[in-house]
Amino acid sequence: MIYIFITLVGLALGSFASVIIHRLHTQQKGIFGGRSFCPRCANKLRTRDLIPVFSYLLNKFKCHFCKQPIAFRYPLLELSMAAIFFLTVTLIGTGDVSQAVFHLFIAFVFIVLAFYDFLFKEIPDQISLPAIFISILFVLLNGMITPVNLAIGIAIPVIFFSILHFGSGGRWLGGGDIRIGALMGALLGYPMVLAGLFFGYLFGSIYSIVGLVFKKFSRRTQIPFAPFLLLGTYVAMFWGQSIMDWYFAFL
Repeated sequence: MIYIFITLVGLALGSFASVIIHRLHTQQKGIFGGRSFCPRCANKLRTRDLIPVFSYLLNKFKCHFCKQPIAFRYPLLELSMAAIFFLTVTLIGTGDVSQAVFHLFIAFVFIVLAFYDFLFKEIPDQISLPAIFISILFVLLNGMITPVNLAIGIAIPVIFFSILHFGSGGRWLGGGDIRIGALMGALLGYPMVLAGLFFGYLFGSIYSIVGLVFKKFSRRTQIPFAPFLLLGTYVAMFWGQSIMDWYFAFL
């Protein structure tokens, strides 16, 4: 029952995340408060319009008031949040409540940042910077990473991404990816951050190759990189050590 409950919480937070993403991008006041409304007709949504996924189906993929189509990204975000909450709590378990809550918080941040970057090719500091601070505080207080390994883990991606960003004038890499690098280092430390970077570049390369093969974009198309770095970080957090052990044993 606890896994079902947490999955439903993820579904609800996915709906809340869509509100945060929209209000951050439009710089609305009251990001965490105020009634939700249709971005096209500005009518305030009814209670029955706010049920994650089900409202999308009940309203036949359209706004109840203006009948304009509702973008599929809204239920996709809700389902993605529910899925990562279920996977995270399955991997972490519920024995250590603080660990479970922290990793669910990180899962929430990852989905918000990934969708935001895919939609707008930006990383909001209002989400990334608090996540970095909380992650550093949590891993140090719980002795998960030594201070030295934490510092090195943050320095490697931050320095590497800074060189790419400033060296190319922002053409190769966005400034927001530097903050993503800091978040990676805070969560993984050294040397696991290297695995996170490897997986991130691997997933990003696969996405780019597939897109080029199917002619979805050209070689000059700007591709959001944060979602792949975050996916690489997630993989490294839970399976990085096992994959590294298998790789070195194979060699």
